[in-house]
Amino acid sequence: METISQKIWRVIDILKWSREYLSQKGIESPQIEVEWLLREILGCSRMDIYLNYDRPLSAAELADFKKMLIERASGKPIQYVVCKTEFMGLEIDVSPEVLIPRSDTEVIVEAIFSILKKRKWNKPRILDIGTGSGAIAVSLAVLIPECSVVACDISPKALEIARENARKHVVSERVDVILQDILKTGKFASAPFQVVVSNPPYVSDKMYDELPAIVKDYEPKVALAPGGDGLRFYHRFAELSDNLLMADGVLAVEIGGNYQEQAVLSIFSENGFDLLTVIKDLQGQSRGVLAEKKHE
Repeated sequence: METISQKIWRVIDILKWSREYLSQKGIESPQIEVEWLLREILGCSRMDIYLNYDRPLSAAELADFKKMLIERASGKPIQYVVCKTEFMGLEIDVSPEVLIPRSDTEVIVEAIFSILKKRKWNKPRILDIGTGSGAIAVSLAVLIPECSVVACDISPKALEIARENARKHVVSERVDVILQDILKTGKFASAPFQVVVSNPPYVSDKMYDELPAIVKDYEPKVALAPGGDGLRFYHRFAELSDNLLMADGVLAVEIGGNYQEQAVLSIFSENGFDLLTVIKDLQGQSRGVLAEKKHE
């Protein structure tokens, strides 16, 4: 690594050397990740990188790139290295204080968007439980200008990031970010809501031990594993549903995959939800559940 600062390095040199370096460190997509780091350092698009492949990096740019490259090579997720990711086409700030939003979760947002468009509720109110970075809350507020969102979490540091993401995408006036532990209190001043959504901690203790190091060693355990069988939050949502949801409201939750589908469906069914829909992700895995109660 020392030689990286002992010569003039052009964009093309950085691409070639760093791609091989990350590959040797076991990074699965080294080309894409080096491009991402360069885009961040140079403040340019992917196309610009290749249009200006002969451009030399300044000493400051090279030093910043080297720092990021070493962090990524150590195993730190690239989203934490660059302090951002993309979700629903939006740039979302992240830090090790919050779970990295995954593209799989986008199917939950898309399902809610579709429901709201069909129901045509007047100024729908949405509750996002365990908001983390605010990715779900902010993207829904951007997609549905007439809605308002209450976004709660138990982590003050996570809420700082959620507020910043709401500011970044100019939805702060419609996204109310609050500190609340749903396991301790289920009371919200603006309840009931048309939609309650959550990507809760759902990894069981057994499965947590088997998570890859890039997840287990860097992402907050509190956002991943609630303890025991991983179903604690689904039981709590079912328990609170009559107070949180409008009569014709929808509960939308992410789940861990096919293995968790029947357990979550059973919890909701046993608590009066009789309209249950499973949402599949792009890999065909069961990724979410929509739950409603019939009302005459």
